[in-house]
Amino acid sequence: MQSENNKIDEELFAKIADGDNEAFAQLYYASYKQLYGFLLSLTRNKEDAEDILQNTYIKVRNGSHLYTKQGTPMGWMCRVAKNVYLDHIRKYGKITKVDFDLVENYVTDNENNVSEQRILLEQALASLKKEERTIVIMYIYMGMKHREIAEITGLPLSTVLSKYNRALKKMKSKIEA
Repeated sequence: MQSENNKIDEELFAKIADGDNEAFAQLYYASYKQLYGFLLSLTRNKEDAEDILQNTYIKVRNGSHLYTKQGTPMGWMCRVAKNVYLDHIRKYGKITKVDFDLVENYVTDNENNVSEQRILLEQALASLKKEERTIVIMYIYMGMKHREIAEITGLPLSTVLSKYNRALKKMKSKIEA
């Protein structure tokens, strides 16, 4: 989940639009883990997620003047990332899938997880469908609201809520099994 010290200041976008490299670095370090985790949940491929992440930051930098204050800079950046991801699929076709075990390492700052709990969580996340996994990661790890997730994914709010609840039930039953 996004911690307070990683909160993105909306003023950064205006500074980036004016060519402030330090503001861009600040934005990058405040958001790259969450964006990478989001992209990894979509691609399930480390290399593709890294490429798309790099292209996302290029688009964010070039389009920073288009950002309007709305209180959800991470939501805006996720929409940019999703569009870059969709462009990547259109250009290169379907993305090759790999193990999902990388996501949890990049979206959480808590290094004190017990390895058994980490394995259970990874197995539970891996048991979800792609869309469910994305919703769970965006809500739990990235701290996004269900409305923001609905906006980014293009799903109705009621669908996001039901998929989230269904995913939690699946994860619970997987962990209990």
